[in-house]
Amino acid sequence: MVIEAITRSVAAFPDLPLVTPELDQLQGRDGAFAHAILDAVHRRWLTLRYILSGFSSRPWDAIEPRVRAVLLSGAAQLLLLDRVPAHAALDQSVRYAKARVRSAAGGMVNAVLRRVSEQVGERGERPDDWAQRRDLLVLPAGGAVALRDPLLPGDWTQRLSVQTSIGVAVLERWAERFGPERTAQIALKAVAPAPTVLHLGALETRAPDLVARGLAQPHARRGSVVWTADRAALVETLAQPGIWAQDPASSHVVETLRSLAKARGRTPRLIVDLCAGQGTKTRQLRAAFPASELIACDVDDARLRALARALAGDPRALVVHADRVEEALAGRRADLVLLDVPCSNSGVLARRVEARYRLTRANVEQLVDLQRRILDKGRSLLDADAWLVYSTCSIEAEENEQQALWFAAQSGSKVIHEEQTLPEGLPGGAATVACDGSFVVIFERRAKPSAG
Repeated sequence: MVIEAITRSVAAFPDLPLVTPELDQLQGRDGAFAHAILDAVHRRWLTLRYILSGFSSRPWDAIEPRVRAVLLSGAAQLLLLDRVPAHAALDQSVRYAKARVRSAAGGMVNAVLRRVSEQVGERGERPDDWAQRRDLLVLPAGGAVALRDPLLPGDWTQRLSVQTSIGVAVLERWAERFGPERTAQIALKAVAPAPTVLHLGALETRAPDLVARGLAQPHARRGSVVWTADRAALVETLAQPGIWAQDPASSHVVETLRSLAKARGRTPRLIVDLCAGQGTKTRQLRAAFPASELIACDVDDARLRALARALAGDPRALVVHADRVEEALAGRRADLVLLDVPCSNSGVLARRVEARYRLTRANVEQLVDLQRRILDKGRSLLDADAWLVYSTCSIEAEENEQQALWFAAQSGSKVIHEEQTLPEGLPGGAATVACDGSFVVIFERRAKPSAG
């Protein structure tokens, strides 16, 4: 079944499917292994494609999709997972190609994957000079596998791109802004899945209990814990009000807002969450400002239904389509508008694996236009002396600092807080210090809104 899922990904690349019906029906160890293969393929697509292309006599795009899927699955097992013996992974791949494609395809798969298998050397700790090595592949668990030949590119940026499966153009932009060393760290974080982090909010006192019961470890960021127990216990814990799965970089947005409001003696009467999604920050807003009236909005019907479930029973919360927010306001203006806008997700590539392949200049420019339209709409909802909060999970200047400058100039608003958080953490490193990247800016509107 995993080959079928990867075949769909081959056909859709770079827009990788987020839903895997082929795998979701699998349970237990088989399901976990299938998902591990698919995640490794998606997470290291450029890595695997580069290695495989070097051992194939045919151009990558000329190989039929199902055969590419078999090659990707087999190479992921040989190079990155180490869960089954090499001969078993090779045999299974060849058998599948012969049975589901044709006999000749099995011969090609056998020839290519045998050459990949022959390159796999010792597995061990990642050396400090890994970024300069052409014979190493970094592993998700933090170590590295030695290649018998120096197969990786000689150019540093191209080599980092192959190592981390992030495009060269993206890495060049980051290197210009953050420097080569920080860029390598940001890219390397995306190699391994991100930990599950719970934000406890007002229930911060629960942290010692969760730790004592062996369910979690305290995160370096106050108010958060890293989940370490099974999924069943996680579902039970998340069913408790006031606890939700949220990375510290994301929870920091509302926590910063709450702290600033407290310091300035402000309590918003009416809050509009214009891009509420499934409601994680929305629930955080309710916890931070329980006496406020809240209107939560989105443009997607499925997310609106999720919002309605999350806020069910709250008499001071209203869920509406974003196109109907003015109607819901009924002539009123908001004291606080939160815009957690759609973005490139470049700060959360460890969680949003597919986003790395959409990080093109053209896509970022489209997102910038959308973000500005949302900013304009948010401004139209503001009362005098109100606050507008703009946040992303991006580390791109075009979506963050440049948007803040643009909006401040367009609206005459004053920036009272601005903060960029860069991704932290490495494969095999302590999960208790890992966090995503994010950006938040808080504007204060001092001019009275115009009539209409």
